[in-house]
Amino acid sequence: MIPADLNRMESIEGRLIRLLRTDSEAAFQEVYDMYSARIYRFSLVLLKDTGWSEDIVQEVFVKLWKSRRQLDVNKDLWVYLYVLTKRTALNKLRDIETFSSSFDLLWENISRLGDSPDEKLINKELGLYLEKILGRLPERQREVFRLSRFEGYTHQQIAEKLNISPNTVKNHLIQALKTIRSLPLDINYFLFILFISL
Repeated sequence: MIPADLNRMESIEGRLIRLLRTDSEAAFQEVYDMYSARIYRFSLVLLKDTGWSEDIVQEVFVKLWKSRRQLDVNKDLWVYLYVLTKRTALNKLRDIETFSSSFDLLWENISRLGDSPDEKLINKELGLYLEKILGRLPERQREVFRLSRFEGYTHQQIAEKLNISPNTVKNHLIQALKTIRSLPLDINYFLFILFISL
């Protein structure tokens, strides 16, 4: 026998989906109130970052609103939101990894530049670009990022050098990458310059 509460929840979801399909902002707000905390908690489990998890909540509800007219009143709304949250969070992780790899590749290629006039010019431009990016970070994040990315220190070595925990090092790096990724600067432009010039 299905519990009364579950029957009530199913009827609430069905009603909300029907209202969403008619562009009801009140229904959308009700769905947000019902599920945003669950989406946030699930995102946090996957991403281990509060800021990114907040972003996921917003992205999921934007996607929900855009697809509201295709919702099926006979389907479980939470299952739909769960799948949407998982996909969005995994895409975020892929983007973070891609960006981090691009940044590492940029630094690696800068390090390999030779002494020809062209290479010196490229090195100077890329160096200025990197400094502009890093200048936007808080001092401690910048310090941790430099030690990790530019000097090759491990998390443990950075922790010992700066007298902080390895977990704090990891958090600084996560926040630094998050900040860098949000900047309106095009790293791909400089990678393109670098590759066509070598």
